Amino acid sequence: MSTAPVVLIIGCGIAGPVVAILLKRKGYQPIVFEKVSKLADAGASLMLMSNGLKVLNLIGVADDFTTESTPITTLWDAKATGEILGQSNLPSTFTSKYGQPAAGIRRTSANLKLKQLLLDSDIEVREGWQLTDISESDSSVKASFKNGQSVTGSFLIGCDGIKATSRSILLKNQGQTESAADYTGLTQTAGISPTPASLLPVPAMRNWYSDSIHAISYPISPTHTSWAITQRESQEKEETWRPCHPDEMLEQRAYLSKLLAGWDDAVLELVNSSERIIKFGLFDRQELGPEQWYSRRCVLVGDAAHPTSPHLGQGANQALEDAYHLSQLLPAVSTDGAPNEDAISLLVKDLAEVVFKSFAEMRQPRTSALVRGARVQGESRVASGDEACQKRDAAIESSFRDDSIIAAKFDNFLSHPF
Repeated sequence: MSTAPVVLIIGCGIAGPVVAILLKRKGYQPIVFEKVSKLADAGASLMLMSNGLKVLNLIGVADDFTTESTPITTLWDAKATGEILGQSNLPSTFTSKYGQPAAGIRRTSANLKLKQLLLDSDIEVREGWQLTDISESDSSVKASFKNGQSVTGSFLIGCDGIKATSRSILLKNQGQTESAADYTGLTQTAGISPTPASLLPVPAMRNWYSDSIHAISYPISPTHTSWAITQRESQEKEETWRPCHPDEMLEQRAYLSKLLAGWDDAVLELVNSSERIIKFGLFDRQELGPEQWYSRRCVLVGDAAHPTSPHLGQGANQALEDAYHLSQLLPAVSTDGAPNEDAISLLVKDLAEVVFKSFAEMRQPRTSALVRGARVQGESRVASGDEACQKRDAAIESSFRDDSIIAAKFDNFLSHPF
């Protein structure tokens, strides 16, 4: 009697749990490994767009996420003072057009909901297992961990995020060295705050623009808003998502209040009422070619394969698209409880060529374009100097005069992955 192929999934963030659940349904035995000892309160928020929520709907959690949140209905852009550059109700059409809205959610809430769904699906989650090495044979893969233990499976999926150990090991095993991440000259300070009364009536994704500074906000619940300030800073800041301690919070509020003097009162209220603040540098990493996404028994997914800056809000959503497409390409290894011997044979003989290569060649061009687009968007948002700022603001005003321009941009994201 055949046993279910074991799949080693590195990372219990967004993509890892989703691909695990989708593969469990196809007869695999996934095990999810997470380096932190216990998933807990971490990070700020995620903007889940229609494309990502469509994938989450396949595993039955999209409604939970959008019910907890307040889906956005409006796009609203302004100068730092609050002088409106443009607004659109286009997001109010997303559900009817794409089947799902766009909604922000606390990262912690998303992670814990997905972890619980794994447990409810009888999928093993091993927390405190930090990957240190990977070794492969023609028919299996062994993952070694910092706790001294190792686990062997049929194949491994690296879903461990922007600073992925799985990516570094995969490149090393291919005889390549991962180049150091390059500081972009931009930092981002993110926070979560009670929603100011002035922002409550309209659940919007809001942008404010100034010289070398950009602010964004969106609701993550009926009572709270996530916000972020991107600015140019010549001194490199550490790439970390550690929340500020209470004394650091006071320091950051004071710093931002001074930096944003004269800005829209709503932005200052968000900063000064913040319940959480995280500051981190933004870094660029080398772009991987599709052949670098996989090996004989391993494949990378999400930010592990295509690390991106946050400026397009597509990091989590592209990871979810990856999870969907990879799960579609992997064959069902059992049907009505009976093993599919042809599928099992493919996993042994042709996994890399038939599945991993197809996945990487399908996904790399799209994700590469979006990573580049995010970089350009970030640079544009924090334009420096009067002439550059005037040009940026004029382009924003122009785009809002014709909803079809904005609609085409979003359609490039939201019409996927099905």
